[in-house]
Amino acid sequence: MDKPDYILQMKEIRKTFGPLVANDNISLNIERGTVHAIVGENGAGKSTLMNILTDIYKADSGDIILNGKKVVFKNSLDAARHGIGMIYQEFMLYPELSVYDNLILGFEEKKLGVFIDKKACKKKIEQICRDYSFDLPMKTLVKDLPVAILQQVEIVKALYRGADIIIMDEPTSVLTPQGIQGLFRAMRNLVSSGKTIIFISHKLKEVFEIADRITVMKDGKISGEVLPGEVTENQLASMMVGRDVILQANKVEVDFGEPVLSVKNLQVKDKDGVLRVKGVDLDVRRGEIVGLAGVAGSGQQQLVEALFGLRAPETGSAVYFEDTDITRATPRQRRCMGIGYVPQDRLGAGANGQSSIWETAIMGYHVAHGFKSRFLLNFRQIEEFTGRIVDNFAVKCQKTSDKIRSLSGGNIQKVVVGREFLQDNKLLIIEDPTRGIDVGAIEFIWKKIIDLAAGGVSVLLISHELNEVMQLADTIKVVYEGQLYDGGAHGELTEEEIGLIMMGGKSDEK
Repeated sequence: MDKPDYILQMKEIRKTFGPLVANDNISLNIERGTVHAIVGENGAGKSTLMNILTDIYKADSGDIILNGKKVVFKNSLDAARHGIGMIYQEFMLYPELSVYDNLILGFEEKKLGVFIDKKACKKKIEQICRDYSFDLPMKTLVKDLPVAILQQVEIVKALYRGADIIIMDEPTSVLTPQGIQGLFRAMRNLVSSGKTIIFISHKLKEVFEIADRITVMKDGKISGEVLPGEVTENQLASMMVGRDVILQANKVEVDFGEPVLSVKNLQVKDKDGVLRVKGVDLDVRRGEIVGLAGVAGSGQQQLVEALFGLRAPETGSAVYFEDTDITRATPRQRRCMGIGYVPQDRLGAGANGQSSIWETAIMGYHVAHGFKSRFLLNFRQIEEFTGRIVDNFAVKCQKTSDKIRSLSGGNIQKVVVGREFLQDNKLLIIEDPTRGIDVGAIEFIWKKIIDLAAGGVSVLLISHELNEVMQLADTIKVVYEGQLYDGGAHGELTEEEIGLIMMGGKSDEK
């Protein structure tokens, strides 16, 4: 048998944060020209290990062997120049710069060794976009783009830098089924050309489809390494969470009440004055889960912003909550009426990265529920509510006074979701509730959404995960070019049929 050609070896890597052991003497071998998947629960240590590889963190001990030679990186840019690129779950982009500037920053093509060759840079980027079917608005500032487009920017940035090892941390979390297949085609092309991909994902179907080898992490250690053909999806899920997991929503019969949210002729423009929501009519009844599916950029962002009061709709639009006109109501007023909101961008809109876990837990809660004193925080009340989120949603943290940014992406998501789910809201507007969350937590959150609806809460679910919409929604609507199209009742249409509507392949009217 031929000796494996390891492009990368990480030996006895140990990393602690105070008393927390994030990586406990981990050894990992990655073969050249393969897709090597790493799976595990939120907080298992996956992202920490990759941050050590890219020199975001320094290991307490252990060695990195690259192409057979021990390396010690000076910084993250040095790691990139050694051929290691990473697509982060929380994007590493400069919001005030354009897409183009973010792509070339630090890796500019030069003329005469001094001047930036913008023509060469542009040509290289355009070739990558053609090869992998990306369409990026090069002149647009990153801060003005939706999350799904930012994901594409990160992918193209890694390709532009010509990394030999590309680490993808939940790269499909906001991509459509068609976008995921496009990414997989790109990954296969990269591997066939000799590149190596480390693929971190909680979506086990994708892991089985794309991975050559799978490493399972649990509690900061490697608990197993398998080939996709050696285990089933359920067995792999059990290896991750230590119990059987059934990722099938258990829908219950619910008698829907009167509409809680009614939208009439909703028209919304984006910041550039372009009409993005074009006369939408929508009802969400009491106890009903209405799911919105659609390709990124179809108008979902502007629709949700208008429904929660973050963007003013055009004249002639009407939004009613329990027969009260809230078209011009502020987010604060809507929260006080019992409308909760889980945003797609958990750190940009759902939390402040510099705030503590407990401060994140009471964002919005303090508005809708208040404290005994108008001027003083009631820390007993804060600790009780934060503790309920941590316990009920299995948030892995040390102290609630720690910065929210110190948590893994999935655990940040759990805090934001838990905050909204535990406030006795009448209507929940939820965007991508399980983004970056492990299979055990997905199962739990799906059950919570179904239980909330069964208890009379109205839910508007916007998800880039079509399977999630199909599993949970009683009524499915498809957003295409700013209008709503019928996606059928629960179980009525197939994934392929809904996907076709998402791409404009069917013209059933609203």
